[in-house]
Amino acid sequence: MSNNKTINGLSSIWRHKNINKNGKSYIYQTIIQSILVYGAEVWQVPTEEINRILSTEMNVLRKSARKSRMERIINEYVKEIKVVKGKLDIIDIIGKKRLQCYGHVEKMSEERIPKLIME
Repeated sequence: MSNNKTINGLSSIWRHKNINKNGKSYIYQTIIQSILVYGAEVWQVPTEEINRILSTEMNVLRKSARKSRMERIINEYVKEIKVVKGKLDIIDIIGKKRLQCYGHVEKMSEERIPKLIME
């Protein structure tokens, strides 16, 4: 899976002490979230995939916060550390992208292929 290779390739950045919290947050939002939601507007997302996406997101946040799962720190605290608490989580972002796509298709004329497929 190329997503894991990309995410693991950033592990040196997550461990780096000279990159501040805002820099790591920017990398998370621009690279990691983009990888996790690529093409999400057309996905059929089963529950097991949702769980896999959420666990990948939390693994990245834990690595960037330098907190191991062995430390038994709850996810909400890790999100608080990484300043993502209160922001949309990855599943909400996927839902938003799907609604945006649906809105675009609904505005299309009746003879367009995406509109025909949706009906």
